[in-house]
Amino acid sequence: MAKDYYEILGVERNASPEDIKSSYKDLAFKYHPDRNPDDDNAEEKFKEINEAYQVLNDTDKRARYDSFGHMSGDGMGGFSGFGDIFGDLFDDVFTGGMGRSRARQGQNLQYNLEVDFDEAAFGTQKEIKIRKRKLCDDCSGSGAAVGGESICDRCGGRGSVAFSQGPFSISQGCPSCGGSGKIITNPCKSCRGSGLLHTEKAVKVNIPAGISSGMRLVIRGEGEPGPQGGLPGDLYIQVGVKEHPIFRRDGNDIVCEFPISFTQAALGDEVDVPILKGTNKMKIPAGTQPGQTFRLRGKGLVNVESGSLGDQYVVVKVVIPQKLTKKQREALMEFAGSYNGKKEPLIEKYFNKIKELIH
Repeated sequence: MAKDYYEILGVERNASPEDIKSSYKDLAFKYHPDRNPDDDNAEEKFKEINEAYQVLNDTDKRARYDSFGHMSGDGMGGFSGFGDIFGDLFDDVFTGGMGRSRARQGQNLQYNLEVDFDEAAFGTQKEIKIRKRKLCDDCSGSGAAVGGESICDRCGGRGSVAFSQGPFSISQGCPSCGGSGKIITNPCKSCRGSGLLHTEKAVKVNIPAGISSGMRLVIRGEGEPGPQGGLPGDLYIQVGVKEHPIFRRDGNDIVCEFPISFTQAALGDEVDVPILKGTNKMKIPAGTQPGQTFRLRGKGLVNVESGSLGDQYVVVKVVIPQKLTKKQREALMEFAGSYNGKKEPLIEKYFNKIKELIH
């Protein structure tokens, strides 16, 4: 089936050269095989995008294509060369106009970092030590001793070799020199030709206030160095937050249990409730029930994205005394004799429901 180059690039048939170039850059960047190592279809899609661009970007080829379609000119040979996926524009997109370098970004690193609850709540700075590789100081990452390099015979120093695939001329990285254009004849003794040395580096990590377990921080450029002078990878910090002995997190809110005596629950009181920093006075109304929850606005955790504050929820736990003095027991007995618990609204409501179920 004939290919529609306009459809491949996602442009109209009357698209301007600027629109075609802009669309090509976006698609080429998106489907570049180096960015999609696990996608088997990316390379074919990438070749197809380049094929379409090489035709539509050339005034004569585009005119023949518009007139005769996919099989214009002297067969497919009329478009020979547009299969060169490492053309000049490709260089501009992926190497910043620095020529046909096969430089790639270095590998990313990951580090698991555990912080205290309070550190996550208010933010902090931690210093970690990571094991990574760095460019060899003696050879500056080339892997060769002084004078220990020669031009690659296979690619002539270009770093790429061309081969034919049907009617297309395809360019790929030279397998002999790995795209560098040079062959090491005398390896550097310090790194044994690898261009890299293992090292341990101290890195400072800024922990933002309100961070939660599972969040990931990134420090750009602290990963492995890139081959052939490529950009270094990044360092990803996987954060875990330790549990707190009192507080439990619920999003940006925190929850804590607070014990009170049964006399405080019955008569009411004002208590000092622990919050993230210090304490906060809270009123216990008379007749407070076990498990009743009170809300302290703005006493929770900060939202990492918006900066807004969550709330703190205080769950009351009424403590029943386990040991009573004789006097205390007598006082409670006197109270029990004068108190009809069945007339309590909550108790009365419960037993009314039981009666309804029975009858």
